[in-house]
Amino acid sequence: MTNSDDGRITVLMCPDYRESNPYQSELIDALDSHDIEVSAASGGWAFPLLAGVRRHGVPDVLHLHWLHRFVITNRRFPAVVAVLLGVRLIFELVLLRALGVRIVWTVHNLLDHERTAPRSELVIRHAVAWLTDRLIVHCEAAVTLVAETYRLPERVSNRIRVVAHGNFGDVYGNDVSQSTARERLDLSLDTPVVAFFGLIRPYKNVPGLIEAFKRVSGDARLLVVGNPWNEEIESRVRAASADDNRVHTVLEYVPEDEIQVYMRATDAVVLPFDSVLTSGSAVLAMTFGRAVVAPTMGCLPGLIGSEGGYLYAPETPGGLQVALRKAIGDRERLREMGQRNGKEAEKFDWDRIAERTRYVYTLKAARVSR
Repeated sequence: MTNSDDGRITVLMCPDYRESNPYQSELIDALDSHDIEVSAASGGWAFPLLAGVRRHGVPDVLHLHWLHRFVITNRRFPAVVAVLLGVRLIFELVLLRALGVRIVWTVHNLLDHERTAPRSELVIRHAVAWLTDRLIVHCEAAVTLVAETYRLPERVSNRIRVVAHGNFGDVYGNDVSQSTARERLDLSLDTPVVAFFGLIRPYKNVPGLIEAFKRVSGDARLLVVGNPWNEEIESRVRAASADDNRVHTVLEYVPEDEIQVYMRATDAVVLPFDSVLTSGSAVLAMTFGRAVVAPTMGCLPGLIGSEGGYLYAPETPGGLQVALRKAIGDRERLREMGQRNGKEAEKFDWDRIAERTRYVYTLKAARVSR
């Protein structure tokens, strides 16, 4: 399945998140070595997918990623606007299919994290799933979650394929020792340290993490590092951390070359999410050989397991607090978990992921009639 004379597959990826998420950049670079020519585009406001095609030409494959980008806005009446934008998206997909373009959709999240218009978005995602030739998810558990959440019949859910999330080994530096990192952050080598790292959005429940940590006694430290999503969440984080000097906050963008300092300084990374399907933050922590504290949601149980961190049931009162207490109480176990995670992360090699993705691109086109 190629349109080009030299046998290369041409792919248009939308939307273009390369500036904010290294996942897409790493995938594109790896695909290039497998005879796949990828262009990335966010397109225009009127018809974003068609704008990308107009700029880059008709591809063999349209590879969709973060779907909410096309249908969710901050405008008034978000549910109504989502439906209108969803109709636009479906029109574009139908037209591209008529042109012979195969549609592949990587489902990174079940819904927009902020749940701006969940009912409308579910209807749109159900329709888009029908129009795709293949859906990609990052773990086996996500196959069932996607099929059930979008209410997909078997003939559509059978199109789902699993392709792992790649590691970040070639993205960020990792040559600072823990002693050097802690010296730079003025942290004692003898003190247990856990950290949240990343963009601080409401669904990530960072204020809840701080409150849970404050209920854990002992000489430990919590690092909260990342850029707040908005002023409201920043205020909540500052208010929660104000009365406990064991909580250290760095509420700003962290340059890429500084990420290793925080990752190497911590004993475990905490992901206190209210909702999650796939977590690049978990893969980042594993890439740096760090244990993970996380809820039993989405891909996290299979990715981390009991050997890679402390998992807790988010519906259990005090579950996060108990997991934090266990993590802080056994640093040697955290080191063992981190070593396990580092070895596991090495398996998420981008070359293998590109090979698997290429295979998905070449699978027989699906029949989309109901």
